[in-house]
Amino acid sequence: MSEEKTQDQIIQWLKKLERESWQLELLVSAFTIFLLIAATENFGDFLTDLNFQYSFSDNLVSLAVFFMALLYTSMQVLTAFLVIHLLLRGFWIGAIGLRSVQPSIDYNKLNYSEFFLERLKKKVIGLDRLVVILDEMCSVLFSLSFLIIFMIISFGLYNVFLGVTIISVAGLFSLVGVEPDSGIPFLLLISITLIILVTGILYLIDYFTLGFFKKSKRVSRIYYPIYRLYSVITLSIISRSIYYNLISKYSKKRIRLIYLAIALIVLPVWFVNFDQYQYFPVGDTTFLLETNFYDDLRPENEHVQSVSLESKYVKGDFVSLFIRYLPEDNRHIKTNCPDFEPLKNDGINPRLRIKVNNTGLRINPENFEEEDKEMLLSCLSEFYAVSVNDSIYTDQKFYFYEHSQKEQKGMLTVLSTKGFKHGENTVKVTKSYVSDTDSTVIQDNFAVVPFWYSRH
Repeated sequence: MSEEKTQDQIIQWLKKLERESWQLELLVSAFTIFLLIAATENFGDFLTDLNFQYSFSDNLVSLAVFFMALLYTSMQVLTAFLVIHLLLRGFWIGAIGLRSVQPSIDYNKLNYSEFFLERLKKKVIGLDRLVVILDEMCSVLFSLSFLIIFMIISFGLYNVFLGVTIISVAGLFSLVGVEPDSGIPFLLLISITLIILVTGILYLIDYFTLGFFKKSKRVSRIYYPIYRLYSVITLSIISRSIYYNLISKYSKKRIRLIYLAIALIVLPVWFVNFDQYQYFPVGDTTFLLETNFYDDLRPENEHVQSVSLESKYVKGDFVSLFIRYLPEDNRHIKTNCPDFEPLKNDGINPRLRIKVNNTGLRINPENFEEEDKEMLLSCLSEFYAVSVNDSIYTDQKFYFYEHSQKEQKGMLTVLSTKGFKHGENTVKVTKSYVSDTDSTVIQDNFAVVPFWYSRH
């Protein structure tokens, strides 16, 4: 009897929560929206900082950044859904307030024709019905918003699983001294990739068709291991209760229409851009004057893209030029300086140095001060060439420099204005390195910056 009483108490408690859930929804929505707006802005800045501070050529790091980018997208989507939910709840509260004043429509006072009144009575929803519909829409939308977030995160986890599997298998082959890009190892890698892709697509089809492969007895037995595997990998096991409750309550046709509506809203944002500036160029061009090239014009929260001058307008005898150091150029810089081996690795470096000698075990902080700084500077500066108005600076002195804006690493050099002409001038920075394939010298245009010099 005690168990039955306890169960009855739980049911009554749940019913009370259902009646008062709108209060919790309003509080959670409003509070979460403010938190998400602040978090989205900070998280977006964090991702931008990562992109400028580091090179993500490493596959595992790239997967982590990709997953974080999906988290950023999910935060934006959740914010949009909660704003819509908050607006609908406001509409719902307004409808309840109106019902307390005017519970039903008095059609006689409208003084409309019988023809129009008959159609109004058929088409216009009463306040009682409207309140119920709005309440149901708000509750479903609140749950659906979190379900969609889990869908985005699940997609990211699937891609991480695919990438980690391929990298791990290729790493195992490399570990035993077998090249993974040829012969049987390559075929095995392709086979594993295809298996994960095909099973992932099957899981995706089943999810969005609301259980296509679960309907047939034979097919469902074959599909069940795939379902269990990806339920764990994508963590969809967490959102499974919401998913099955929604598809069991509403008709599948209606749910597919909701999926289609969301897709029609979201996909155009990703793949279509509204732009009426037909005669304005897109991308880098020598005819585009970018504020990013100048310290006094660039916004404080913006990174230096390539190089930066003090100002667009130059006066005096000297002007400083900052050249950003891009980590992805490490392999090219190394070809310019093959005799120098940096103490630091390209990536993870130990903070401590462990040594075992006759006196015992010694643990000291890793010391990179032993590195030849002059040789380092020479390797980096020889990689770049600076010219003004096609006059190349051959004996220009460079210094290691962390830019005051965002503390970006690079080099600073001071140019003499003696050879500048009055009016418009152009500073050009190129990168020169030896090709990995045919040993020819390649010159890439790193930046072209116009500026105006005044002799007075």
